[in-house]
Amino acid sequence: MAITYVRRPAWKRSIRPRLALLVLCNVVTVLGFLAWREQYVTQESLLQMMDERLKAVFSSDREVSTAVEQVPSNFTGKASFMSTICMEDDFIPVRTLVHSLQETKTNADIVVVVMMPLAEQKRQQLTQLGAKLVDSEPIKVKIDESQTSGAEKQLEKEVADKDRSEDPKKRRMCRSNAIQAWRLTQWDRVLYMHPEMLAVENIDDVFQEPPFTATLELGGVVDDSIMLLEPNMEIYSELKRAMVKAAHLPHDIGFLNYFFKDIHPLNPVYNVKAKYQSLDYSRYVFGNARVFNYEGTMKPWNFWYQGPRNWRHSFQEEMIYRWRKADYSARQKLGMDKELLEWRQQRGSKDVCEDYLAHKLDIPEKIMDKYSVLLATHSLRRQATLPFVIRQFLMSPKVDKIFVIWHDKNQPVSKNIRDIVHEAQGTVIILNQTVDSLNNRFNPVKELRTAAVLICDDDVWTPIDDIDMAFESWQRQPDSLVGFAPRVDCYDPSSETIKYCWPFRMKPPRYSIMLTKLMFMDSNFLFLWRCGLPDNILKYVDDLVNCEDIAMNFLISGVTNRAPLHIMSEEVYDFGLDGGISSSPAHFKVRGQCVQQISDLFGKNTLLSVQGSVHRYAETDFKSTTWEEFLRVLKEKEANNEQLEVLDVMSPDDVVQNDV
Repeated sequence: MAITYVRRPAWKRSIRPRLALLVLCNVVTVLGFLAWREQYVTQESLLQMMDERLKAVFSSDREVSTAVEQVPSNFTGKASFMSTICMEDDFIPVRTLVHSLQETKTNADIVVVVMMPLAEQKRQQLTQLGAKLVDSEPIKVKIDESQTSGAEKQLEKEVADKDRSEDPKKRRMCRSNAIQAWRLTQWDRVLYMHPEMLAVENIDDVFQEPPFTATLELGGVVDDSIMLLEPNMEIYSELKRAMVKAAHLPHDIGFLNYFFKDIHPLNPVYNVKAKYQSLDYSRYVFGNARVFNYEGTMKPWNFWYQGPRNWRHSFQEEMIYRWRKADYSARQKLGMDKELLEWRQQRGSKDVCEDYLAHKLDIPEKIMDKYSVLLATHSLRRQATLPFVIRQFLMSPKVDKIFVIWHDKNQPVSKNIRDIVHEAQGTVIILNQTVDSLNNRFNPVKELRTAAVLICDDDVWTPIDDIDMAFESWQRQPDSLVGFAPRVDCYDPSSETIKYCWPFRMKPPRYSIMLTKLMFMDSNFLFLWRCGLPDNILKYVDDLVNCEDIAMNFLISGVTNRAPLHIMSEEVYDFGLDGGISSSPAHFKVRGQCVQQISDLFGKNTLLSVQGSVHRYAETDFKSTTWEEFLRVLKEKEANNEQLEVLDVMSPDDVVQNDV
């Protein structure tokens, strides 16, 4: 009998090894996920881990506190807001918070617990604004890092990266002192508010919520930025004892969750953070905001020299301006800075910012593949050259709109410019100004819809292809100023001050300042300049009629921690020698003083220097040689070492005498 062998199809013969390979891949994936989860723990899993650990912290013979019935009450007792001053940096935001609460016509008291030596003048300011001061010693916790797991350290690092405070450990200790609210037994209910908050509307209704009430973060973790509680010394003592015993815990994750098992959630509109703008319900949250929270975000009182690492995610225009406006209102009530407040009313930012916020374009995202042009003009001498400069920008397909800043309110727009506006059919827009100020060139523009903006003068020309190349460079480095005219700050040992120097005089050549003759930047900095910076910086520029570009370099480097980027162009023409600001003999002496004075106004020198430039592609000169010939070249370089030596200090020839 013949035996017939039947061959299985090829796909059946290969299915077993493929299944084995698939199973192996799944096993490796699971093991990799478990390893990743061990290193980068989520807040939910960390909360569970904390729950187990906290069982050993609290007394075993006591019941965990629970909240009262979760329904609104008819509370008629004595109520108080409460915040703390634990570090020097807390004073200004707390002063503004106190004033914002008073401006909402609250019926509750406002208590500030002071846990550090505070000057009498500052104490009087808080009292004058309506605060009651309570002096207290901070709860000192010795943080034992050895007891903190790798996963907890990673999470703590992520939190710290959002807030580059001068002393993270002290800030962490101060944050833990929020539990001092339970000591205020003179009041029946206390609403604790983090020092870095601002009341936008009256929030007395929160006192009708049942204690313990707080906003919740991801995974149900209590956010102790704002908490409604009933003061109780027994609870305070237990929390204090547990906190000291659990000193190794990062921040307070899971701490209050364990103590208060039933937590009444507070609507997030009472704790609005800039990061919420990326959420689906951001329009509801910001449209109904009752309290803004600036913790771990761009702080309106110091962002220009201590910007957060993720500054774009923490940048929210209304939050910044509302705080700045409240700060000026508090100063006015205290009778401070009368000259500055008068300048602000007459020539400052109030009308510009409020008009912008009321009428700006409502777009989900700014355009990234085009740029806007802000072209500043003033002198009648430019009426002949301005059309030429405008038409050049109209040649580029990457230009979205051209905004001509018309500084002189007394001089009407000439016919040749009006004709271009008509021909461009909405691409060219004239921005008439109510006052003549250099600050106008950085005003936020409500019609602007691009992420990039080109700041330029009306007396500078370079090929449009080079400008478009500069835009492409900015797209790859959007945190930097990108331009064609670099300068550098340098130290003068004779006067012990910072000066304004030529980059090519440095060895090796370097630069830290980009002039506004032709300069790309993120359009968000227009708002930060006019509506975020303190008005004393804007008044300095206004009075001096100079150095607005230097101050903008300080601002952007301070926020982004990035140096500018220089673009090489073979043709850059500056025809502003007849009547421009830089044509004045005193112009260069003034700019030499500006760097130091602006550094003082900003609180520190934020400028960062760099050596590299961007230019069009050119073939690299690779030299083929022998080892012996290469050694000879090195010896020649060593012989010229004195000429190659890096200069540590400047000489008189290094100082810029002419910007042309």
